[in-house]
Amino acid sequence: MRILTILAWLVLLPAPILAAGDGHHHEGDEHMAGMMAVKDTIPEEYRIMDRTPVTPTSASLKRGAELFRTNCTVCHGEKGRGDGPAAAGMKNKPANFHDQAHSRIYSPGEKYWIIGHGTKQTGMPAFGERLAPLQRWDLVNFIVQLPKEGTDDLFN
Repeated sequence: MRILTILAWLVLLPAPILAAGDGHHHEGDEHMAGMMAVKDTIPEEYRIMDRTPVTPTSASLKRGAELFRTNCTVCHGEKGRGDGPAAAGMKNKPANFHDQAHSRIYSPGEKYWIIGHGTKQTGMPAFGERLAPLQRWDLVNFIVQLPKEGTDDLFN
């Protein structure tokens, strides 16, 4: 099943994203510029959401971890470091959720909106039709926890 998911993502990736890169985020690189451009397109009601409406309980984090494994690892990697199998061929590298400065660019509400709508600027696909609102909030809860120390046990 995982092979099929990876193959599906590789087929679905837009051609402009498939270009070699060095795998690192640089302050002036296209990824960061794309991220900042995305902020301007996110509706105000999501930009001001500095926390999720779903309490990040252990059950929510566990559901978020499973959703991450199923939907996100092909690009973001098994531990959320932006090093998934598809990342090597992407011009704009996927987010490394352990990079706190990088992770703080978007509020939880903005992350929720991006998961649902995707972004052309960064190559993030939309999951709004695949994931229900509660699932997206569980995923945001999980992603928000990743830059904190000692989060490797969230993957178990």
